[in-house]
Amino acid sequence: MNQRTARRSLVAAALAALACLQPARARAGDVEACFTASEEGQRLRDEGRLREARARFIACGAAACPALVRSDCAGWLADVTARVPTLILSAEDDQGQDAADVRVTLDGAPLAARLDGKAVEVDPGEHVLRFERAGSDPVALRLVVREGEKLRRVSARLAPPATARAGAATPGGGAIAPGGGPLAPSEDQAASRPASSLLLPIALGGVAAAGGVAYAALGLSARADADRLRATCAPRCAEADVDAVRTKVIAANVAFGVGVAALGGAVAALLLRGPMPAAPAAAAVHVVPLPGGAAAALGARF
Repeated sequence: MNQRTARRSLVAAALAALACLQPARARAGDVEACFTASEEGQRLRDEGRLREARARFIACGAAACPALVRSDCAGWLADVTARVPTLILSAEDDQGQDAADVRVTLDGAPLAARLDGKAVEVDPGEHVLRFERAGSDPVALRLVVREGEKLRRVSARLAPPATARAGAATPGGGAIAPGGGPLAPSEDQAASRPASSLLLPIALGGVAAAGGVAYAALGLSARADADRLRATCAPRCAEADVDAVRTKVIAANVAFGVGVAALGGAVAALLLRGPMPAAPAAAAVHVVPLPGGAAAALGARF
């Protein structure tokens, strides 16, 4: 009887020891997980993967972790949280109205299933945001997000597919009337035609006027100098004085050629200007100085 009692006591002691070891093993596993989360969080933080690093720091700041680890992870968590950038995403349709039924991906991964005006967190670095909406062409935006950048607004303009837009316009770009023909431009459209088509003729006209003024001034000055030389020293005038007169004559002829060419270019630009040009016409003016004058040529490509 005493031997049986001793055996029971020994088994009870073994079971008690095993029961005591189980929590110790569990606590050792928890501590190891805390250190692992702490190390992974620091590595992810240094790689710029701040959102993943924050999850690790939350794990190693749990109550089951040692106090020293919890203290470090709490500081790292606050730092990473402040550095995580946030974006406010928005989109508009082709009428300028807000669109909420838009799906957004970040570098190919889902970011937002619908736009609700709330800020979303992203990691810093270069990213590609893709906005997708049924019935619209997708829009991809490339942007560089900086650490600590908060509430940055990113908006996309979503338009109907290109095929739909092409079906609503004639080959020339005008809208289609109910009867099938192109609509005539409205008064606002006619008034808003680019006035820039007059800039080239006006500029060339100004060059022509300046050339005429320069031709007249240089010509009169050269004539006055020539008359003075004839009255004072001809035919034994200094070569420098004679060259000065010749230079003025050549300059006057060049100014005349430039003025004529510019005038021709202005006329050509006015003639080539149309309300809806099918293809831009290119005009070029070439002026070549020649001994005793100048040659000018006007070329255009239709």
